[in-house]
Amino acid sequence: MKITLAVIIAIVIVGGGYGIYHQTSSHGKGQIINIATGYNLSAPLSRIVSLDPAATATIYTIGAFKTLVGGNSYDEYPPNETLPNVTDYPSMDISQILNLSPQAVISFTAYNQTQVEELLNAGIDYIFLSSGSGTNISVVEKQDTLLGQITGEEKNASLLNTWINESISNLSADSKEYMDQQYNGTEPVGFYYLSSSGGIWTTGNNTFQNSYFKYAHIKNLAVPFFSGFNTISSGEVANASPQVVFINYYVNSTAMTQPPFSGSPAYKNHQYYTVPSVGIFDEPNYRDIYAIQWMIEKFYGEKPSIPKLPFDLQYNPNTM
Repeated sequence: MKITLAVIIAIVIVGGGYGIYHQTSSHGKGQIINIATGYNLSAPLSRIVSLDPAATATIYTIGAFKTLVGGNSYDEYPPNETLPNVTDYPSMDISQILNLSPQAVISFTAYNQTQVEELLNAGIDYIFLSSGSGTNISVVEKQDTLLGQITGEEKNASLLNTWINESISNLSADSKEYMDQQYNGTEPVGFYYLSSSGGIWTTGNNTFQNSYFKYAHIKNLAVPFFSGFNTISSGEVANASPQVVFINYYVNSTAMTQPPFSGSPAYKNHQYYTVPSVGIFDEPNYRDIYAIQWMIEKFYGEKPSIPKLPFDLQYNPNTM
């Protein structure tokens, strides 16, 4: 099941992210928790509804998939999961959530205060983790740690974060070597075409997708203009002359044949690539590592090595 273009835009505009709600018998009204406060209950949870595909993938990977009693129609990984789907966009269906008797609900976006209060008043805690502006690989690792704490898989979450750090180190070192050899130590200019709905949407500074460019040693064209997710003018794209363009799954690649891209080195040198997996490129979790590896291989023509994922998974997490 693929995420619709409208949902992708909503995720990046609203500020994306996921919150975790859980019901306990230890207190009355629920509390709001985030990665700064951490998870403060003594026992891990055993019944969780995930409305966030990024969290679903991480929970599966760290060996806690058994804790999920509900999912969402946007889940891409693991494939073939048969969790009952809960309606979550543009508003979550609280009655469906309660029917599944979960201790926790994980969402992919912020909801209105009325719905949050309804959950809190029902004794359900609300933990919000932003994946919009300000999210980077470090934040992803903090999310892993919290997910490990709430599911009782802290050890596996720590192993996953170690793998992320080792992979980042390898990817950054290898891509810098390729850049030095091919571009004389000057980072080439790149662009991520996120959406064509209502303008040229892209990702600027302080986003997890900007981290892809950072570790691939490609200069993100949009960074000087804004932070977060926004539209960029045709003139700004044309003046920057991107040498490589990465195109979201939902953007028609024929856009490269028209201004401002048709005059770019990326188009002239056939250095533009449609991402094969939206889930990996638009979800902040450990699979971002595969997005970075893919970008490096496509542009530099060399595939950097990364360590073996420290888990024996039934399904390959790398669908790039």
